Amino acid sequence: MAQDQANGTFKNVDGARIDLHIPPSSTSVTVKIIDIASVNNVPSHALFTPTVKGVDVHNAPSFCFLIEHPSGQQVLFDLAIRKDWENLSPAITERLRTVGHRPVVAKNACELLDEYGVGKESINAVIWSHAHWDHTGDMSTFPGHTDLVVGRGFKDHFLGGDGNSALGGILPSDVEGRQVREITFEESEVVRIGQFPAYDYFKDGSMYLLDSPGHCVGHLCALVRTSTSPDTFVFMGGDAAHHCGEFRPSQYVPLPDTITLKRHDRLVAFCPGAWYDDLQTSRNRDPKGPLWQPSFGHNMEEVMATIGHMQECDGDDNVFVILAHDASLRAPSVPMFPDSINDWKSRGLGTELRWTWIGEILSALEVSGEKVSSV
Repeated sequence: MAQDQANGTFKNVDGARIDLHIPPSSTSVTVKIIDIASVNNVPSHALFTPTVKGVDVHNAPSFCFLIEHPSGQQVLFDLAIRKDWENLSPAITERLRTVGHRPVVAKNACELLDEYGVGKESINAVIWSHAHWDHTGDMSTFPGHTDLVVGRGFKDHFLGGDGNSALGGILPSDVEGRQVREITFEESEVVRIGQFPAYDYFKDGSMYLLDSPGHCVGHLCALVRTSTSPDTFVFMGGDAAHHCGEFRPSQYVPLPDTITLKRHDRLVAFCPGAWYDDLQTSRNRDPKGPLWQPSFGHNMEEVMATIGHMQECDGDDNVFVILAHDASLRAPSVPMFPDSINDWKSRGLGTELRWTWIGEILSALEVSGEKVSSV
């Protein structure tokens, strides 16, 4: 990826130009990944399709994020899973038992924060990427002055409609006694970043909430500025995708000729081209496109549009795209709370983690009996 100094756009090796039109700002925020929960034993076909031999079950983290503004404001993006998940709605708990999902939760988000001196009273707002059970946590553990920030259409669907279901929704304790702020994307603070309507949350260009519908009514992504001069960003994708193989490779981030993977406890150079072509062709997939597509969503047309918009952001080397359930973030090189990921660019995390999932697919194929060349 090279930057065209004349117009500030980026282009990939295929020549596709990317200009996200991110407004300039001299303010950045601090971002910290909180790892407190996992969702295990999820059938892969329930999340993404078509199937890949050996990739039958998906075990994944459920991350949330602490965002610290220079003004002293602190917000959380998602809350992961509540520790007492058995107290979710009966429809949700019954579904989890029926399908065999196994939530594993070490503690509530506020408990971990408190252990490191971040009192729950200091959290100004919790932003839900969406209202599914593995993101909403336990809002009742936060004081009434902590706002709940939600996306477009949330109130009509979940507060005034029939949006609560076996996939998610709200409990009365989530909203009682607190302000629920819905971002309608009709506010004066709204700009356009790439193809996303973007709400300037702190009104200084340090964090944008992105209207990213499809997976769930009111789904939000977030783009946060992690440094200035040069500008770097973290894109928090929520459940816009569940796996990096749902949006990579793409026209903006094509599969490279060679990638370095950890295979059998050593680093090897792997040439994925012919292997990936064969894998995709055998599944009626585009050899230059993502491995999978999502299996479900509230509106599948919007799901695919949001993925396309996210792919554009992923094509900018100064944007680090991370998902709520991206297991590659558990690599030893990725700092977790209480440390920040603001130096992701200098650490080389964007490059290191971009194709980690390829190694996971290769390992699954080998376990299933497939012969895969490593070099």
